[in-house]
Amino acid sequence: MSTGLTERSAHELLSAVSDSSLSVFEAAQDINHYIAQSDTLKANETYIKPLPLLSYIWRAIRELSGDDAYERYIAQHAISFPDTAPLARKDFFLYQQRQKWSGIQRCC
Repeated sequence: MSTGLTERSAHELLSAVSDSSLSVFEAAQDINHYIAQSDTLKANETYIKPLPLLSYIWRAIRELSGDDAYERYIAQHAISFPDTAPLARKDFFLYQQRQKWSGIQRCC
């Protein structure tokens, strides 16, 4: 049974994630490795690979909660303004908080 592809794809994903989600992806890698070695989860010589599913779910959660806002900002900034340096993570967070809480603070 070959797990080289599974381990390689897990390591590629681990190198692409931020520090805040690293522990979740390490746990997913351990689960994926265990499932790849399990003989009970074979179906016609095809292994169930939960890492892409877990990766998708984790990205969806981060996107819905706004946790990936800085990464999206960096990607958009690199496209729109390649000659200028982007804000630091701390400055970006403070700018977002100012934008969120400035202005009218009442319902009617």
